[in-house]
Amino acid sequence: MSNIKGDFRNIFSKSSNQELDLAQLLANRLNPTAAQITDWLQSPQIQQWLNKQPMGITNALKMEAVNTIVSKITDNPDKDCRIEIGNSAIGVDVLRWQLWAFYRLPYARDFKAPDCPYTLTKHWEKDTRTSRI
Repeated sequence: MSNIKGDFRNIFSKSSNQELDLAQLLANRLNPTAAQITDWLQSPQIQQWLNKQPMGITNALKMEAVNTIVSKITDNPDKDCRIEIGNSAIGVDVLRWQLWAFYRLPYARDFKAPDCPYTLTKHWEKDTRTSRI
């Protein structure tokens, strides 16, 4: 006989810490307007970050993907959105309001999926700092 417990519900259940983190994120979730989302996603910081990512697509195509994401997210801001281009994808996590990218590394078999450090919250903080001056 093995020492494995027969209760499979515990194997696949979330830990209480994960549930607490998710509950906190949902409680503190931002509800930006369409103009605020557009301003954030079309900011120079987002453009710079995307231009640095070696995704195998042109910078113009990356920005076209961001513009498509803007139009989709402004229609339904409660749903994550992603645009796939070949072996790459760009998307937004609306729970954290964070842009991410997914791509295959050049000359390698590995994939990379970095999150953009310039979140909507940081964009708002920057705006409030500059408006005080």
